[in-house]
Amino acid sequence: MKKTFAITKNVERFLAGMEVIEAPVKGRVGMGLVYGEPGTGKTEMTQKYAADKDYPYVRATDIMSRRSLLSKIVSELGEAPAFRSDELFNQAVDLLLDRPRTLIIDEVDYLCRGGMVEVLRDLNDVTNTPVVLVGMHQVDQKLKRYRHLWDRFSDVIRFRTFDADDIASLAEQICEVPISPEGIRFIHERGFGKFRRTMVWFSRAERVAKMNKLDVVDVGHLLAVRNGGE
Repeated sequence: MKKTFAITKNVERFLAGMEVIEAPVKGRVGMGLVYGEPGTGKTEMTQKYAADKDYPYVRATDIMSRRSLLSKIVSELGEAPAFRSDELFNQAVDLLLDRPRTLIIDEVDYLCRGGMVEVLRDLNDVTNTPVVLVGMHQVDQKLKRYRHLWDRFSDVIRFRTFDADDIASLAEQICEVPISPEGIRFIHERGFGKFRRTMVWFSRAERVAKMNKLDVVDVGHLLAVRNGGE
């Protein structure tokens, strides 16, 4: 496959949403939420965005506490973490005030307990720095319980499963071999619109094309791969 970052509808929605989230309104910068089903490219997109912009990217975990969350944030901001939670919070505030950067927190579902997400709201409030939360497809319902937090979202970006047009666009952008319209529909059905499953089928299409010197991969070739009869 070609080494390029493909542009999908999800990517376009994300980039448009980030422009809204990072733009001040009357001097204040809000927060953002990115959510959707697994396998739709949320993590890949937010990691790339953070890397391209040199933004701190933090992945929450199930065992994370307020202290460990703040410690990870401070580390990602480039400083050795202090020990106490209040010192860590002040460290994060000073670093973000000194060099404002959008803070991206993935797997935020793990933080929807004990008011841990309020720490992120406080960072946004004190530093006026954009904070983007990334979570699974029902995290919006969990976060709506925190009204003061929810009201801060400048934009809510939902990643959806790929439709057939997305699959066709992806194939054109990254596949080394053309795939017929029937083949695209087959991949859409078998991949369930998920990014990783779709990539598996693209790899199979390229493999069968190389082995059989095909100019175009059709549904019959993909069926042969599935049945082990390349």
